Amino acid sequence: MLKRSAASRISRSHFAGVLLLLLACLPATRAVACADPPKAVFREIVATAPTVFVFQLTSAFEVERSLGGAARTHHAVGHIKVLDALKGNADAFKMITYSFRDCGSTRMSVGQIYLAATSQEGPLLALWGTEQAILDLSLDFYHEATRRSPAVDIVRRIVDGGAVPVDFPREALLRPLDVYPDPVPPETRD
Repeated sequence: MLKRSAASRISRSHFAGVLLLLLACLPATRAVACADPPKAVFREIVATAPTVFVFQLTSAFEVERSLGGAARTHHAVGHIKVLDALKGNADAFKMITYSFRDCGSTRMSVGQIYLAATSQEGPLLALWGTEQAILDLSLDFYHEATRRSPAVDIVRRIVDGGAVPVDFPREALLRPLDVYPDPVPPETRD
């Protein structure tokens, strides 16, 4: 009996050693952990933003920069066409830059139409930080000929001094912009 338990202990420790060796041989993968950077909330800045406008993303390309060694950073730069200046000097904006791969990233598609509220000055709209916020009008039925959509009509009223509605903007105008959207909370049981 004593021989069996000693052999069993040796085989367990041998197994644990082999398992540890195998795990050590696995290739390391990239692990990323970060917190979303602070972003402006559209409903909180639309009334006070000096510039509010509707624009279309007409082109975009990736810019990659070395941070030294193997570290690199990526962001997108695109050309925009201002479709409707609701407030301020919107026509000064010609380009946009945004992060699309990391925490706090923004998802944008060439050809789509967006609504921006910003305290920045053109020609470059930089989509990080708390100086600007955008909405995706692709689900809001923006009509270029009439320059109208439900969200644009609400923003026109806000720019003219009206109150920001409690339910504005609706989730459909925000969700398409999130590269890593917040997970839907689990339903609670009663």
